[in-house]
Amino acid sequence: MNYYLEMALYFLGAYILSFIVYAFILNKKKHKKELTERMYIIEKFKLKKSKELDKKLKWILNFVNPLIISVAFIIIINIKSFMLGVMIGFVIMIFLIYAIYEIIGRILKKGEDKNV
Repeated sequence: MNYYLEMALYFLGAYILSFIVYAFILNKKKHKKELTERMYIIEKFKLKKSKELDKKLKWILNFVNPLIISVAFIIIINIKSFMLGVMIGFVIMIFLIYAIYEIIGRILKKGEDKNV
């Protein structure tokens, strides 16, 4: 039980730290430019660009990206070999990014189709 509590605290700490860094520091610097994540989702699912969609995507990605980082971090710290951990962490991050962005894009596309 102690191990699971420790992992939960690591996850929560990693999530909060990466959320703060991503939401308050990185987004302020990239505010004037389009974020790659937003452009990827808009282009892939052929969504209509609007200020409302940009704001919605910004908030969704502010919560999702730290989640991806935190899950990969928890998996990496549980692997004893450093090189194996880095390789598996990289693969997991790529998989999570693709899967979660796909889900987000499909949900936004359904919402856009209902509004039209």
